[in-house]
Formats: sequence, C-alpha cells, structure tokens
Amino acid sequence: MDDMNWKRLKRGIYILLYIWMAGHASWLNAQQHTIQAEGYIRDSLTNEALPAVSVFLKGTTIGTTTNMEGYFSLKAVSDSATLGVSMLGYRDYFLPLQAKGMNNVNIYLQPIAYELQDVVVRPGKEKYSRKGNPAVEFVEKVIERRELHNPRLQDYFSYETYEQKSFAKNDFNETEARKNWVYKRADFIFDYIDTSAITGKPILPLYNEEIIGTTYYRRSPHSEKRVIEGYKRAGLIEIISEDGVTQFLDEVFKEVDIFQNNIPLFLQRFVSPLATFGPSFYKYYLLDTVMIGNERCADLGFVPFNSESFGFTGHLFVTLDSTYFVKRMKLNVPKDINLNYVGHMSIEQDFERTAEQTRLKMKDDIVVEFHITSKSKGMYARRVCMYRHHSFKPPEKPEVFDENAPVIETEEARKQPEIFWREHRIKTKEIQETSVEKMMAQLREMPVFYWTEKVANVLINGYAQTSETNSLFEIGPANTFISGNSLEGTRFRAGGTTTVNLSRQFFADGYLAYGARDRTWKGDALLEYSFNRKKTYRKEYPFHYLRAEYKYDINQIGQHYMYTNPDNIFMMLKRRKNNLITYMRTAELSYYHEHYNGWGYGLLARHLTEWATPDVPFEKILPNGATTPAGSYRSAQLELKIRWAPDEKFYQSRNYRYPITLDAPVLTLSHVTSRKGWLGSDYNYNRTDIGIRKRFWMSPFGYVDIYGQAGKVWDRVPYPMLIIPNANLSYSIEPESYTLMDPMEFINDRYTSWEVTYFLNGWLFNRLPLIKYLQLREVVAFRGWYGDLSDRNNPMKDAVGLYKFPSNTYLMDKPYMECSVGVINVFKVLRLDYVWRLTYKNHPHTPNNGIRMKMEFSF
Repeated sequence: MDDMNWKRLKRGIYILLYIWMAGHASWLNAQQHTIQAEGYIRDSLTNEALPAVSVFLKGTTIGTTTNMEGYFSLKAVSDSATLGVSMLGYRDYFLPLQAKGMNNVNIYLQPIAYELQDVVVRPGKEKYSRKGNPAVEFVEKVIERRELHNPRLQDYFSYETYEQKSFAKNDFNETEARKNWVYKRADFIFDYIDTSAITGKPILPLYNEEIIGTTYYRRSPHSEKRVIEGYKRAGLIEIISEDGVTQFLDEVFKEVDIFQNNIPLFLQRFVSPLATFGPSFYKYYLLDTVMIGNERCADLGFVPFNSESFGFTGHLFVTLDSTYFVKRMKLNVPKDINLNYVGHMSIEQDFERTAEQTRLKMKDDIVVEFHITSKSKGMYARRVCMYRHHSFKPPEKPEVFDENAPVIETEEARKQPEIFWREHRIKTKEIQETSVEKMMAQLREMPVFYWTEKVANVLINGYAQTSETNSLFEIGPANTFISGNSLEGTRFRAGGTTTVNLSRQFFADGYLAYGARDRTWKGDALLEYSFNRKKTYRKEYPFHYLRAEYKYDINQIGQHYMYTNPDNIFMMLKRRKNNLITYMRTAELSYYHEHYNGWGYGLLARHLTEWATPDVPFEKILPNGATTPAGSYRSAQLELKIRWAPDEKFYQSRNYRYPITLDAPVLTLSHVTSRKGWLGSDYNYNRTDIGIRKRFWMSPFGYVDIYGQAGKVWDRVPYPMLIIPNANLSYSIEPESYTLMDPMEFINDRYTSWEVTYFLNGWLFNRLPLIKYLQLREVVAFRGWYGDLSDRNNPMKDAVGLYKFPSNTYLMDKPYMECSVGVINVFKVLRLDYVWRLTYKNHPHTPNNGIRMKMEFSF
C-alpha cells in the first residue's frame, strides 16, 4: 500500500472513530441529568435529627452529609437517579429521585437489630409488645437500681458549678436583615453574629447570664445550700424584674432528673423514661452497643406510645454490667407533642461514677428553639451547667447550713472583675463567650432604642424613672393614672415610690386620686422599714418589714382584686354596673416576717371608718322596727396572719406575686379581733379564716388545682363587717372569685368555699383526628360557696341595732355552685370558658351562663 492510500485509510479510520465517539458521547449526555434533592433525615423511632449521615447518589462518588439538624442538600449532574443514605447503626436506605426539579424528601432511618447479651431485638414499625420484650426487661432492671447510685445517699455531698444561660435571635440572616430599616442605623449589630454550637445556625445574642457557685448538701438533718460566688447578666430582658425573671427561668429550664417519676420542665410535668410506670407509657428498644469513655454501653431508645403526650424521645446509654449504670442520656420532645412555642429541644447529660458506684453528674446541656408559629425563626435558648470538684466530705465552713436562704449570694458576686471570670469560666466546647454587654452599651447610645427601652420599662414594670441613672423616685403604677366607676365617675390618680437608690431599707409609697363626679380627694401614704436590704425594689422576696399606712379611698364591697389594682384601667369593662361602693379610711401599723422555709407570720393593728353612700345606705334598725341612717361605723382591730408555703414558686413583679407552681400546699390562717370601746370601736368583732391551695399532678393525664377556704364571724355586727363572697363582674377569668355572682348577692357569718380546676393538657383532644393538630387543651372547673347566717346577725330575726340588708341580698338555703368547661391554647394565648350557674337561677339581674376569657401564657 502506497503512502497516499495509507493516508486515506487512516483518515477514514479517524473519521469513523470520531463519529462513533461523538455518538457515544451524545448517548452518555442523553442519560445524564441535573439531580437536585434536599430534606431531613431522622431516627424512625425517636424522631430526632441525625447529623453526619452519609447521603450519596448510588453508584457514584457524589455525596454530602447532614448537618446538626439532619438537613442535607445535594445537586449534581449524574446518570444515577437513586439517592442512598447510610449511617452506622441504621439500615441503608435507597430512594428513586425525579430527574427534573427539586426532590424534597424526609427520610426516617430504621435502627439495625443488634445482639445484646445473647438477645436479639428487632425494633421498627412492627407490632410492639411489652410482654416478653427484652428491652422492657432491661429498662426494668435500670429502674430498680436508679436510687442505688444516688449521691444524696451520702452524709455530705458538694460540688462546684459553672452555669450559662443565653438567648438569641435564631437563624439570623445577615443579608435579609441589612434590608430591614431597623438595622440600617445599627449595622454594628452584625459584628456580634455568632453560630450555634448545636444547630450550626447563625444567631444574634440578646441575653447572657453566667453563674459560678458551690452547692452543699447534708443528709441529716437535711439541708441543701447554694453559695453564689459570681453572677452577671446582660441583655434585653434587664428591664424586667430581675428576681422574677430568675425565678421564672429556673422553673422553665429546671434541672432534669430522669431518676424521678415526673420531670418538671416548661412549667409542665413530663414522664421520665425511668419512671416506675415507664413501661406503660413508653416503648423501649435496644438499638446498639457503643463505647462511652472506656465502658461498653447499651443504647436504649424510647418513644411514648402517644406522640402528643408529655413524654420524651431519646436514648439512654447504660453500662452492660450488673450495675446498669446510666452513663449518658439524650432527650428530645416528640414532633407532635402538644407543647407551645417549642420547635426543637434537646437535653444531654453525662455521668461518671466513683469506685463505690456513686453517680456524679458532669454536664447538663439543654437547647431549645422557641417560635410563635412553625414558620417563624423565633428564639434560640441554651442552658449549660458544668459540674466539677465533687466531694463527700463535710464543708470547711459547716455554718453554711445555718443560713436561712437556700441560695446565698456573696457581697462580691455581682462585682467580680473580668479576671475572675477568665480564671473560673470552664473552657469546653459547650460554653460560648458572648459580647452582649458591649452590644447593649452601643444600642443604648441610639435615641430610638433608648426611648423604646424606657417605654417598654414603663409598660412592663408600671413605673417611670425620674432621672437617667440611679433614680431615687419612680412614678406609677401607670395603669392607674385614669380609670372610672359609678361613684367617682372618671378617676384620676398620680403616685409613686422611692427606690433602693435612695435607701435599701427605708421606703415611702403613696398616691393622690380625684373623682370627677364625687369631687372628692382620696389618697394613700405608706412608710416602711425593711429588715432585709433590698436589691431592686421594696416588695422583693422575702418580706420582713415594719410598715405604717394611712389611706382614704373608696371600697367596692363584695369585690376583691387578687393580682391587680382595684382602679386598673383594664378592669373598667364589666358585665354590669357596680354601684355598691362606700368610702373607707384606714390607719394601719403592721409587722410581717417571711422565712425561706415557707413560714410567714404577721401582726397588724388597724383602725377603720366606713361611710355610707346613697347607693349603700347604712340603715340602722330601731326597737320599733323603723330605721335611721347610721352614716358610718368604726372599728379598731388586731389581726394575726400565719402562712405556710414550702417550696413556693412565683413570678414577682413590682407589686404582685403570680404563682408559677402550686406543687406544695399553701396554708393560711388569720384571725381579726376588736372590742367595743377600743379607740371608739362600735362593736365587738372576731373573725377567723383558714385556707388551702394545692396542685396535684396526674401525669400523664394533666393536673388538678384545688382551693378551699372556710371562716366564721363570731359576734353580732352589721352586714359590712360580715362575710361577703368575692364576685367577679369582669369578662375575665379570675381565681378565687365567682363568675356569675353579683356583689352582696349573699351575706353570711360563716362559710365554706371551694374551687377545683382540672387541666387535662390535651389528654382528650390529642386522641381526636384533625382536632389534635390544633393543639387545644381541655379545662373543667367546679366552684362553690356555702354560707349560713345565724339569727343574731339576721336583720329579719333579731334586728335591733343591725343594718337593713341591701335589696339585692338573699339568704342561703343551699350552696351556690357554678361550673365551667373550657378550651385552653386557642391561638396559643387564649383561654375560653363557658360558665353556668347550677343553683339560684331565679335571681333577677344575674346571668345564668356566659362566656369568659383570659389571656394565658403556657408552654
């Protein structure tokens, strides 16, 4: 073959090869697509997010991993359209994908069955049975031994803690935020953006709190004290009552103890996975064997039978030896739980043991993502507590157990220099340093933020400061500046109080009020000496004071306000006009002392004068049956009060205490006495009252609040000095009052009252299809009053010297009772009750039923 022919042959071969390769490439390109997929990967049993899961396209090396929330995103050009998911301890998962568009997927990986102690357990979607289940037998052995490792079985126990609480704006998108006018003048905020160590999301810190302290425990006689050596806080919620916030947060983020039956958290009660009745509430699965430290442990998974109930999903890591020691626990809340505002929650605790098998907690880490709606980014909150220097020796200063307060804060705690925090702050991956204090200082230099904070302070606390810093006097409460009633017409009031900046022990408080209709000035002047040095305001817990007060004002008979001022502007809207109002002048000298163990007692000396009004005449009955205007009566009284409320938890505002929990009983006893002739007293008078309040938890079926009271007036006195039930004329649901009763509808000299309210926490609604997605909760209440009137105080029997009863007053021949059925959690903030009277339905001008409502925050 000559060169020319050879060249032609090679050219032909090249052309054929090029055509073949081009065609093959076209065929390859025709088979490749742009594959897009994103979604979340979770544990099929516990529903918890699975981080670091391998996600790939089958048959290729293209892949990614999930983040801390179990989220992944994958985009690639490939001929493979099958998604593969793989993680140690779980079955591999494969899913065909669409070749066009985004594939949004949620994948639930099923744990692999492992052989544990010669027993094979196969978790999954198959029928679950407690009988003969090795996982149930395993957890029962853990439950049996839960108290054996308790460090509080020792005579003494102490440990140091470093605690950090932080709140932040969650998933803070800097790009979006820079478009918002709110941040345009505060672009320095973007310098403080941080990253959540748990979720990996960007967060903007808003509040940070650090506490360093030591806890001392003595078994007998029982005593536990915590000494705070360092305390600092900074952030947006500084404007709220400090002690109130601390009390509230301590209850919301209460330290979890899984070795008890019930776990207080978010002001609810969760069933512990190690509760004695746990196998009736949870499904348990033996999932894997893992090494925790140098010990081989069983991974015990658990999930509630009912995913809407107050329980947990998670894992317990238990040593595979005869001790069944819990080395680590991880808790999450079920996805469908009827719990408000909580989008995600995780709790992790680590334990070590001594040579004697005593349990030592080393870490307690809780992370919560709060949101108003499922689509809002909400807030990020975290509480980390690290434990160290455990000891079973008596403290060097045993007198610490003689302190009255359970928490003792040293004088230097809030003044510690930065070098103290650098030396004592525990350096771990869980602890994140923040610059909230510096950011707040910059924000307060901005006029808009400065005045917004001032206005918020007045709205929340009710008082306005009179100087930029260290205000000596504050004006308020703001909600009483203007109000109204049938006697005064429009009522104007101005007042205020001294602050701790003037004195931490001497206080003055008072107001002046004027009615546009009655054209009468009223007022109140109070002087108080506190034996305790107050930190922020006069009514801080605990009370220990000597007080003198002089007051002249109106008295709305038959209406008592438990948690607000009588002239609160928001109380003006009522279901009927109340004209049963008198004038009253009181002069009081009182002593009261509260103790940390729950005891409180006081003695009060009072002189009062009450004047009749046209709507409430005091018509004194003469021997001939006629009446004459009495005008007024006087009484000089001594009152003894005793109160016992162990472990009481409440939110303390400037003027009122709002109960947080009623787990322990609250018992009260009071007696008032007066003798005719004392400082002009017109009558002998003795009255005794006793009361009880208590909450009973019925996990997992909600809780019941009970309130009971009884009392008696022992002497013959006119009706203003008798016992008049508390009528609620507002449309709001108020405790210890009667929704459909009128003021002075009944007058007694002895009585028994009760109120029973059952909060079912969604126990019924959670089982109804469709309804359960509304996350509503049920409430049922039954309240009543049964009183009597002896002949000596009955103006229709032994009338001489008594006052004629008002025309709307009735004698009781049976209990007054009303009940209500309601729904809580409407739009997550509203409670609606339908109430109806069960007795005395024929009384004119009184409603027999009605709807009442209340704004109620609950998790």
